[in-house]
Amino acid sequence: MSRKSVTTSEGKLKNGVYRRGSSYYIQVKVNGTRHRKSFGPDRKKAELVLAEIKKQRAFARVTDDWSGVDKVFKKSVSKTFAEAAADYLAERQHYKPSTLSKYDEVLRNHLLPEFGPLQVSRINEESIAKLQSRLAAKLAARTTNSIMQLLRSILRVCRRRKVIAENPAEYVDRIKEQRTEVNPLSREELDRVLAAIDSHYQPLFICLAWTGARPNELQALRWSDVDFTRSEIHINKGRVRGKEGLPKTPSSNRYIPMLPPVQSALKQLEDLEVKNVNGYVFLSKKWQPINKHLDRIWRRALKSTGLRHRPSYQLRHTFASICLQEGVHPGWVSKVLGHSDQQTVFRHYARFINDAFKENERKLAGLFQRSPNSQAGSA
Repeated sequence: MSRKSVTTSEGKLKNGVYRRGSSYYIQVKVNGTRHRKSFGPDRKKAELVLAEIKKQRAFARVTDDWSGVDKVFKKSVSKTFAEAAADYLAERQHYKPSTLSKYDEVLRNHLLPEFGPLQVSRINEESIAKLQSRLAAKLAARTTNSIMQLLRSILRVCRRRKVIAENPAEYVDRIKEQRTEVNPLSREELDRVLAAIDSHYQPLFICLAWTGARPNELQALRWSDVDFTRSEIHINKGRVRGKEGLPKTPSSNRYIPMLPPVQSALKQLEDLEVKNVNGYVFLSKKWQPINKHLDRIWRRALKSTGLRHRPSYQLRHTFASICLQEGVHPGWVSKVLGHSDQQTVFRHYARFINDAFKENERKLAGLFQRSPNSQAGSA
């Protein structure tokens, strides 16, 4: 390594970490020559690097190989958050396109405006907590936690690679999220709101209601996935923000039975002359794949029927609740919804299963409600 000595105006300094102004430095003697390195405001980083230099120096004294010490001194003190975020995304190109698109949106809209030009070592617990507080004031708890989780993950990689001494985001607690309420429509409410849906999108909402499929799954549906002969639909992908990828989980790759209302709605679409070149089943009014949520159309239909507001995702819950109330086996419902096991059904829809059980109990009780004459005859 270079044998040039670093001269200072502070006078004689002991080996180790010291502070001048707002910056921390290390000074260490290597092979008879003193060297100094700055670490900005990150004291722990300076301490870690000093420990690494001492380790490499001990090794070099035995082997006479000083390359390890050279590498420590040549390492960049830090990097900006924008650089760290770019590295994080570049190393995760194997993720689903929709996930990468979401990360990119979170970075552009929330994290880069806040931390982008800052060196990672300058991001502290206080600044992270203030960001979370501002986000929570205007966004849902779940959305805020999702944004903060991406920040936490990026900084965790920086910590593991010793760009920073610790991850300050780990000290900022997640916001408590309210459990998503299962608030399905009754059969009568479902019929009313489906009748009020914009006619162009009505087949899509009918299929959402009577398949239990996730919206992104049907937005990715192609005619090649529809089998009228076997009366089933193959769910094998999802479409989010115009990006297509694999379903949410391995168990989400499944076949859904084509119930009569679904078959009728799909036949109606199949008879249309205009079709998308890529074979998508459900299209926008411009005959292109649907790349966004259709809650605006759903809200308008709810309002016109006088029903209270609830997200269109409740159609998935409506399908499950109606099935269970009619006595359909939870295992079948779980399979059609694409759950990995039945526990999810029991956890979210227990009260509807109980309704079905009560009906079965009433039927069973009827077996013993015989007239005295019939009971005597049987004796």
